Amino acid sequence: MLRGLAYPIAIAADAPAVMAALLSGLGREVLVAYDRRVKTRAAAFEAALRARSVSVLGSHGMPSGERIKRMQEVVGLHDWLIERAADRRCLLLAVGGGCLTDVVGFAAATFLRGITWAAAPTTLVGMVDAGIGGKTGVNMPQGKNLVGAFWDPAAVVADLAALVTLPIAQRRNGIAEIVKAAVIGDPALLDAVDRVAIDAPPAAWKSVIARAARVKVGIVAADPRERETRAGLNLGHTLGHGFEFASGFRLSHGAAVAVGMRGAGLLAMKRGVWSQAEHARVLRSLLRAGLPLYLPSLDPERVFEGVGRDKKRVGGQIRFTLPLRLGLVRHDEAVTAKEMRDAIACCLRKPARDELRW
Repeated sequence: MLRGLAYPIAIAADAPAVMAALLSGLGREVLVAYDRRVKTRAAAFEAALRARSVSVLGSHGMPSGERIKRMQEVVGLHDWLIERAADRRCLLLAVGGGCLTDVVGFAAATFLRGITWAAAPTTLVGMVDAGIGGKTGVNMPQGKNLVGAFWDPAAVVADLAALVTLPIAQRRNGIAEIVKAAVIGDPALLDAVDRVAIDAPPAAWKSVIARAARVKVGIVAADPRERETRAGLNLGHTLGHGFEFASGFRLSHGAAVAVGMRGAGLLAMKRGVWSQAEHARVLRSLLRAGLPLYLPSLDPERVFEGVGRDKKRVGGQIRFTLPLRLGLVRHDEAVTAKEMRDAIACCLRKPARDELRW
């Protein structure tokens, strides 16, 4: 168990049994919303709950990926909860990746003005980032994560066994978030994740997942509503959200964050607060995972527009997280339009050889 937040967080090979043990003491009826790609894992959670004499009122399969982060999906969940006669004593269990936990958590936050929920992340992104911290929400046509709520789950149990079914591309998405965690608060994690083969069995991932999750837990515990230091977790995400917006949300989150971290590093180097050697070290881990470092097909003006709609803007000005050294970042940095355009232009071009020298 990871400690530090008001709810338990576990990373378990036997996640259904662990979740059932945690929820059985709550005395609540459970409804399960799951990603259809992991239907068998959702069935395992249902069976484990019933074995603990927990009443399961039904299950609801949902599509995968960024496309589900829409208000229509939230309303669909509300309709289903009403059909199942759910009340405030019920618990909504999310079994799936980070996009699904975002949507299900937001549905829980807004149904009957808030019902209890729990998360069983089945992807690396969900395990190390999206499933932890109580951030829930959906995208709008105008930008990413513009509507949402902070709504803490009753429990988070990462389902290690589900990694067996996770495509390599989805593992890469998670590695981008693990690299981000390393830069923010655990520099040695870069070497640790480099040592894990991308197609390694679930057990090989447990330690790096726990370390990345621990970085996030520590930051969220100190600033649960992102008023100050939690904004540091947005490293690579401000530009990343602009890339996702410019792609029509077709670009994978991991690719966007990877290139976004490169952009943040370039900005920091230009300001003289981040070394070329540490920048190259971060890029090495991203390259090793097969993540891109540039996105030549995107329209820079669309990227700039997407960045300008970022939810972290204050008084019309974008606030940025910049790396200072491995293990230390500075959040809430004001960035000029020229700096942003220059960083975007660099991120659409292949890195020069000097940038990659380590």
